[in-house]
Amino acid sequence: MKSILQTKQWADFKASQGFEILKLGEIFVHKRKLPFGQNFLYLPEVDSDNITPIQIDELKKLTREQGSIFARLEFINRFSQNSHKLILSFGLRQSFEQVQPKWRQFVDLTKTSGEIISQMKQKGRYNVKLAERKGVNIERGTSEDLVKAFNKMYGETVARESITGRSLGYFGAMVDKFSDTPFILIYTARHRSETIAAALISFYGGVATYLYGGSSRRHKEVMAPYLMHWQIIKDAKEKNCQIYDLHGRARPEDEKSSWAGITRFKEQFGGEAVELLGSYDYVNKSIYYQIFKIAEKMRRKEH
Repeated sequence: MKSILQTKQWADFKASQGFEILKLGEIFVHKRKLPFGQNFLYLPEVDSDNITPIQIDELKKLTREQGSIFARLEFINRFSQNSHKLILSFGLRQSFEQVQPKWRQFVDLTKTSGEIISQMKQKGRYNVKLAERKGVNIERGTSEDLVKAFNKMYGETVARESITGRSLGYFGAMVDKFSDTPFILIYTARHRSETIAAALISFYGGVATYLYGGSSRRHKEVMAPYLMHWQIIKDAKEKNCQIYDLHGRARPEDEKSSWAGITRFKEQFGGEAVELLGSYDYVNKSIYYQIFKIAEKMRRKEH
């Protein structure tokens, strides 16, 4: 499976955000500076079919040459015990944390629209129809006004949930770097001329991905996000996508997860919970790696 995180546009975007971009064959490698002259390497959402044992040896060499604490190789393929054991046999260890979500909610878009809506949860189907009856209007594009509307919804959500989010300039820079491509669209849901939900969606490699989103507490009763995502599904089918990746979710049956609430929403669209292989680390500096691990756990606990 291809990922938009392995495109030149994404690499250029991340370079504008402070990463140095390196290459390992055709794979983009993001080098992130750390305090005290340290750094780490990150290879986002790599298809395991596109990396060989020789390239893993080259990655280890690159990690040493760059003086990096570690290299984090992230796989976008579905998890299997055989693949997991094979990766470990190459001298990598499973990462102590994930960058991109390891558990995803996938909706199969190869089915007809009728089949997709019929496999949705009853509440999901009802709320799509309710939003239509209430006159919710969906807009999509990459205009400055839509970026501003998205930023407003995202900012409200981050503040409401007391989470650490991206800076609002982050999304404008992203849209700008993809302006010459059809890969990124912003969707907004409006009710009585007021934006009450928004999503930033990528369309790449046959996959539509819900990268970021936000919503307002106002007019919750019109169920605008349901109609917005249904429109995304219809658009993704028109673009010949095979999968709608609703992105992060809780592990199945984990009701105590901080992802439990958003998982219940995403499950309304049907589909399946999918575990990806996720991230594996090659450690070059063991002591610094342990320090980084402790610092990351403390940072995440604070946020």
